[in-house]
Amino acid sequence: MTTTTVQCVACEWFTLREFPKYAELGLGRCALMVERPGSFVSPNYPRQCRDHEPAPADKTAARIEWLRDLRSEGA
Repeated sequence: MTTTTVQCVACEWFTLREFPKYAELGLGRCALMVERPGSFVSPNYPRQCRDHEPAPADKTAARIEWLRDLRSEGA
């Protein structure tokens, strides 16, 4: 089975909204990580994930823009 390299920022299971303090640090949460309740992931780290579910393009673009704005505020 071949798994494609993906980024969480482009996945339907990924969220920045549920934990805003971590989102401000540039981290998000995968809804499928129920066995690891205190774990957060980088939205842009390239990974292989068999559960990746592509998010709508407009949702992904909004997340990327929000993260870009976040980085520019800290500069």
